[in-house]
Amino acid sequence: MKKKKTTTRDIAKECGVSQSTVSMILSGRTDIHFSEATIRKVQRTAVKMGYTYKPRPKKEKSQQENTILILCPSLSTDYYTTLVRSITKSAGKKGLYTMTSYTMRRKDTEEVYLQMALDAGFYGVIYTYAPQAIDRINSLRKKLPFVLINDYNEELRIPLIELDSRKSGRMIGEHLYRLGHRHIAYMTTPLDPHELPRIRRMEGLREAFTRNGLPEESVEIVALTNEQWDHYLLGNRYYDVGYQLTLQYLKNEHKATAFVGTNDLISIGVMDALIKSGYAVPEDYSVCGFDNALATSFAGVSLTTIDHSVEEKGDAAVMMLSNTHASVGENDNKKKALMRLEYDPVLLVRNSTGPCK
Repeated sequence: MKKKKTTTRDIAKECGVSQSTVSMILSGRTDIHFSEATIRKVQRTAVKMGYTYKPRPKKEKSQQENTILILCPSLSTDYYTTLVRSITKSAGKKGLYTMTSYTMRRKDTEEVYLQMALDAGFYGVIYTYAPQAIDRINSLRKKLPFVLINDYNEELRIPLIELDSRKSGRMIGEHLYRLGHRHIAYMTTPLDPHELPRIRRMEGLREAFTRNGLPEESVEIVALTNEQWDHYLLGNRYYDVGYQLTLQYLKNEHKATAFVGTNDLISIGVMDALIKSGYAVPEDYSVCGFDNALATSFAGVSLTTIDHSVEEKGDAAVMMLSNTHASVGENDNKKKALMRLEYDPVLLVRNSTGPCK
């Protein structure tokens, strides 16, 4: 009776690893990282079982197979442009390309791009914001690698680089409370349920004040409706929102002694509206933002804000996507760990905040 030929599946079973892991180790792949112990175990087992690796003729990869799809809501803020630049730079070091598409946070647009990425065989998808097409992502995650850079969403089962927006809001709130501010205004675009960072920043601000015995109403929400938001043009829309919301707010009787924009561009709009109205920052009102956009460090702006390690997150997203790419399509029943990485936010105190008078 002819002896059965040893296969990579046999070696995988003997070693307790996946078949694709065995194939990648025996083929000498250098773009995927395994522990030295796993490599030695697979190699020794292959020799022991009499397996000889025969390389298959290399199939030239298409450009799409080497391309990462980056999905952004828009490219109208420094946060997203910096993040995309960091991802692209890191991808290039691995011989990968990127294609950036913005979706305006529309679910139907997301689904079109996801289907395109699947059909064309893209390397993977990096989301830079809270996705709308959650069901579609969950249905594709075993066929297409994903990485999300955003707040944790319990409905999504994909690798995550987490933004702790609640903690960021709490840090700003505590800073303003220590300066003596007891009533602040949170200036924001629409607080839709799927806009987790905006909502959690507001929750963090309120948590900082309630922990110090103040009511939730100490953080006043000044938000656009979806209908109002649709009327703003793309160019300077966040700046314009901060500017116009502040002018309207100042016309009415108010208690706020400090303003917090949901991002830096809104906060810069707030500052300009205050100055236009004859007020001084921070002598009359303090102003804070989020994201540490480039302009916030300029002497004429000097905005107190939160830094989110955007450059580092871009690098980490490519690394995580590469690791996920190696395991997509495996049919084994092994439980797999879900990668989750978090960078602590950093409060940058500048000249736009001062003691409440």
